[in-house]
Amino acid sequence: MTTIFEITPNKPSWRDDWVRATYNNAPFHCEANTREGGRRIVEHQFPKKEYPYAEDMGRAAREFSIRAYCIVYSRDDDDLYRTDYRKVRDRLIDALEAEGPGILQLSTQPPQTVVVTKYRMTEEERFGGFCTFDITFVEYGIDPLFDPGQEDTQATLAKASQNVRDQVQRSLAPPSPSIGTATVDA
Repeated sequence: MTTIFEITPNKPSWRDDWVRATYNNAPFHCEANTREGGRRIVEHQFPKKEYPYAEDMGRAAREFSIRAYCIVYSRDDDDLYRTDYRKVRDRLIDALEAEGPGILQLSTQPPQTVVVTKYRMTEEERFGGFCTFDITFVEYGIDPLFDPGQEDTQATLAKASQNVRDQVQRSLAPPSPSIGTATVDA
C-alpha cells in the first residue's frame, strides 16, 4: 500500500528543484513566503428559510506574501552576493516600484505573473548591512476583455465596416458608361 508520504527513489528532492528567488530578475534571499488562495463564495440567506445557499463564484486570486532580505556578503560573487547590499536592495526596490506585472520566481514554486500591491522595507541601525522586505503580490491573471480562444473582434469589426463602406460606395457611384447603353447601328 502506498501513501502520499513515501519518497520515490527516481524523483528528485526539493533541493534539486530549488532556484534563486527573484522578482523581474531582481534577486533576493527569501526568509519565508506564503501563498493564499481559495474560492470566492457568496452565501445567500433567504427569509423564512432554514438553510442558506453557498454560491461558488470561481477561484479567488492567489496572493503571495514574502519576507525577503538583502545582506552584506564577504566578497562580490554575483548579482546577489555583494559586499554592498545596497546595490541589491536598490535593484529590488526598482523592480517592486515598476509599473505593470512582473514574474515572481520563488525558490520552490513555479514562476507566477503577479503585480505588487505593497511592500515595506526595513533597515535597523543595529543590523548594519542588512535589510528586510515584507512584500505582497497578487496574481495578475488574464484581462477579461481578452480571450485567447476568441477572434480579434476589433479587426473583425473593422473588416466588416470596410465591406459595408465599399458596398455603399458602389451603390452610390454613377453608372459605368458601358452599362445600360446600347450602340445603334446605322
